Amino acid sequence: MIRVSACLAVVLLHLAATAVMQPDQLGTVSWHLANLIDSATRWCVPVFVMLSGALLLDATKHSSPREFWTKRMNRLLPALLFWSAVYLAWRAFFWNQPLTVNSITQDLIAGRPYIHLYFLFLIAGLYLVTPFLATAAHNLESQHLGQAILVMAALALGANLADFLATSAFTLFVPYLVYYFAGLYCVRVLRHSPGPYGLFLAGAIAMTTLLTAFLVSAKGLDDRWSFYFYEDFSPTIMVMAVTLFVVLLRASFSPAIQSVAQRLAPWTLGVYVAHPIVVELLRNLYHTTMPTMFRPLYYIPVTFAATLALTFTAVALMQKVPFLRRVV
Repeated sequence: MIRVSACLAVVLLHLAATAVMQPDQLGTVSWHLANLIDSATRWCVPVFVMLSGALLLDATKHSSPREFWTKRMNRLLPALLFWSAVYLAWRAFFWNQPLTVNSITQDLIAGRPYIHLYFLFLIAGLYLVTPFLATAAHNLESQHLGQAILVMAALALGANLADFLATSAFTLFVPYLVYYFAGLYCVRVLRHSPGPYGLFLAGAIAMTTLLTAFLVSAKGLDDRWSFYFYEDFSPTIMVMAVTLFVVLLRASFSPAIQSVAQRLAPWTLGVYVAHPIVVELLRNLYHTTMPTMFRPLYYIPVTFAATLALTFTAVALMQKVPFLRRVV
């Protein structure tokens, strides 16, 4: 359920972000709705990382670092290489960007051959250190683990405030260690601890929405600080990610919903990496045939439904092809 929820949130976030950045919609009801949706889905990547930490930071699951790396990298590296090549070609032929060997090399070193693919480089970095982190987490009492998470959170928040998180493919994972360990802590401690998690979640969403609206109205769409509270290491997103993770851990779902989630879960990686192509093709279709579709009230729900239907179908078909199965 967490994996599928985060996947759906990624798609919805990308659609809402497009609407939020439309200058002609600024200040309208449609813009505020898009800002609310964008704010309410910014937990998606941190929660993906937390889920990985909850599942992988268990030393009893790893017989040896080599076995862990072999299993995980055999799954991740083909996808990373394949989709990096696909999106570099997409940039060259769909967006007509003048790519050179130097620019391609720089983008790969930065871990950003396309806007969303940084996640694959981030996860690769986490996989490399997971066997050692799992041993450390196993030897830490819950109290000390919680204290370590708070220290890491403060450091990440401070670095982000100072704009020091401009990292490379080799270090993208470092600030996300706080979320990696937080996932384990949520399963080990917070899952069994009562608390007003839903109230904190609603408060974090409301604060992110209101503060972003205020900053955009004061600074405009082009100022970096206008969207500070959207960032993964802003205080509101940290609270939002942790509380939503706990809410989903503690929630009970009907057998029908669980069945659907179990069916969709194996396709979420493929949907994550492939959905921008579907979204951009649909936007191109709107631009040439239905410009009114760019209004957020239409654009977000219609494109969300169409993207999910097309992308999940495409990924399901790709998984039936031996070579393509390895990259989705």
